[in-house]
Amino acid sequence: MGTKTSTVFIGFSFFVSLFIFSSPTVSSQDWRLSAGYGIQSVGFNYVPNQLYQGEINAVSKGMLEIELERYLFYRFYVGGKLEYLLHNEQEMLIGGPVNFGQLNLGAIAGLQWPKWGVYGGVKVGSVHDFSIKATDRNGEFFWVEPVEPASKLTTSFTGGIKYYLLNFLRLQFEVTQTNFLPQDIVPQSSFNENPAFRSFDMNPISFSVGVSISIPWNRPARKKNRDRDLPPLMRLSDVDFKKPMDKTFVTSPYGPRWNSVHQGVDLDAGLRDNIYAAEKGIVVKAGKGRGYGKMVRIKHAGGFESVYAHMSRIKVKEGDRIRKGDVVGKAGNTGTSTGVHLHFEIWKDGKRVNPEAYIRFN
Repeated sequence: MGTKTSTVFIGFSFFVSLFIFSSPTVSSQDWRLSAGYGIQSVGFNYVPNQLYQGEINAVSKGMLEIELERYLFYRFYVGGKLEYLLHNEQEMLIGGPVNFGQLNLGAIAGLQWPKWGVYGGVKVGSVHDFSIKATDRNGEFFWVEPVEPASKLTTSFTGGIKYYLLNFLRLQFEVTQTNFLPQDIVPQSSFNENPAFRSFDMNPISFSVGVSISIPWNRPARKKNRDRDLPPLMRLSDVDFKKPMDKTFVTSPYGPRWNSVHQGVDLDAGLRDNIYAAEKGIVVKAGKGRGYGKMVRIKHAGGFESVYAHMSRIKVKEGDRIRKGDVVGKAGNTGTSTGVHLHFEIWKDGKRVNPEAYIRFN
């Protein structure tokens, strides 16, 4: 039996939402909605038909994909996925001697770092409506159906890698192993019908490489002060802190979180929103910090310091003297972060303190 394995597809992936999970307290933009178009590569084992007058090319199909990710804690997320085979016949990177329909529904789980991510999951679906390319005695092309219907319900295991070029643009590579695919498919043939294969099987392993548009989605609702106890508001003569962002609110407060202690507050933000100095002072750090990504640290009067982390861009440099309300950077998703937000800290005499003892954010 001859063997033909198709090449890895290259395409543009488009993803949308389908899967919703509840979770404990999360920071802003812990949902990620993705949508796009890609090309799937499929392999076949087959017995060639010597009377077929065409070429047997690789089989690649255009797929519409829809996905929603929900971050439950730290970098771990779960998601749902829909895949629908949209384009079959020959166009640029799409085509091959076999056409078929395909629909999959799946669930995935993964870990996402700022740039790289890995995931795995399962799918259930179907393959159906097979047709096989054939030629007549004059070499004209047409399509024939199998002798017997070849539709099957399938299950799949999948795994992949994601790489974010930008916060909204990612590359993706995926490998899928599909079970219960139809086997020994025999095309209709006659004196004037010469299909590409005498019989064929679908290879259970398929590959995908693509690009997807992916955007954070569904920010958490604003939390009211009555939802949790706030510390008394401190009134000081040396400093008078103001909110470091306009129209923001706390998405993850200071204190216990995920079996550790959150040493600041996370504030809701959109990508590249302005971040302001909470009080006048001197910039003592403007650069990258471990886990903080791009960050700024400002020294104030009275032994106070403030920290601004996960920025997309820093607008000050070390040694700058700044006033309260000066722009120090732009909001982002750098460092140890699962979505665009501002991590904000206040230090007093070298120790972190609760920022909500000095500022009311809500």
